[in-house]
Amino acid sequence: MSINKIVTKVDGVENKTIDFNDLKESLSPGVHTITAETWNGAELISTQTKNITILAAVYDTDYQAVLDAVVAAGDTLPSTAQQDIDNQLLVDYKATGAWAKDDVFLKFSGTGSIGYKLMCWKRLIKAEAFGSLTWSDSGVEGNAANAYINTKFNPTLNGINFLSNDASINYVGVNAPNTFGVIAGAYDGNNSSFIFWSPFDSGGKPSYGLNGNAYGVKGAEVLKVGLNGLYRIDDINIKAVGLGEVTVTTGTAVLNDEEIYILCRSVNGSPAYFWDEDVALLTMGGNKYNLHAAMASVLE
Repeated sequence: MSINKIVTKVDGVENKTIDFNDLKESLSPGVHTITAETWNGAELISTQTKNITILAAVYDTDYQAVLDAVVAAGDTLPSTAQQDIDNQLLVDYKATGAWAKDDVFLKFSGTGSIGYKLMCWKRLIKAEAFGSLTWSDSGVEGNAANAYINTKFNPTLNGINFLSNDASINYVGVNAPNTFGVIAGAYDGNNSSFIFWSPFDSGGKPSYGLNGNAYGVKGAEVLKVGLNGLYRIDDINIKAVGLGEVTVTTGTAVLNDEEIYILCRSVNGSPAYFWDEDVALLTMGGNKYNLHAAMASVLE
C-alpha cells in the first residue's frame, strides 16, 4: 500500500506532517508521481511512491472565455485559487439574473495582474488605465487628480442592454471618501451618463443623473461602502440605491455618445471631476433595480 502522509513526532507529540494532498495545490493538471524516500545519512533505506491525477478545473464557459481573452492579450492569469474564487462569483452572480442584463463587467478586487483586472468579463476587451492609480487586493483607487480608467464603452455605439430609458451603473465601493467627484460618467456636450456626483455637488446636495441632459438633486445621500446602483427605470425617472433609496425625476432619457470613464467623468473625451474612491467592481447594463438586493448578497 502506498503512503499518502508522513508524520514525525517528538516525545509522542506530532511535530511535522507532510500530506500528499497538500502538494496538489501547486501541481498542473495531469498525472504525477510523488516519491517519499527514507535516508540514513547517505544511505537510502526505503522508497514509497504514489501516483496522483490532477484534473483540470472546469469553469463556467463565460469565465473560461475571460481567461482565454487575458492570455490572448498577453497578460498574466491570477493564481488557481483566485480563478476558483472569481469563477464562483460569476456563477453566483449569474444566478441573480443580473449578468444577462449587463454590457460591462469589470472586477478590480482580488489578486492578479493589472491586465487581468482591466479585462471586461462581458465584452472581452480591455479597459485602459491612466494616471497614478493604486492597485491592491481591495480594488483600484483614484487620486482625485489624474487617475482614471476608460471603459471603452460608448452607450450609443456599444449599448445592447444599456438603453436610454432602461439602464444601470453599479459599483462596489471600498472607502466612500467624503470628497466631490464622479464614480463613472461621460458627457458628450449634450447628454450625460454618470453616477453619484459624490457626496455633494457644488450646491451642497447629492446629484444623480443617467442618460439625459438634466440631472436631479436630492437632499438624501445614499452612497455607501458596498454595492451602489443608479437605475434608469423609465423615460423620466431614475432610482439611486445604496444606504437607502431615492427616486429622482430628470429630463427625457437620451443616450450620450462618449466612452464612459471610471473615477472621473469624460467631458467630450477629456477627463474631469476626478475621485479618490477605491472601486472593487463596476458593471453597466440594463435596469437592474429589482435585482439590487440579490446582487448585493453576491457582490458585497
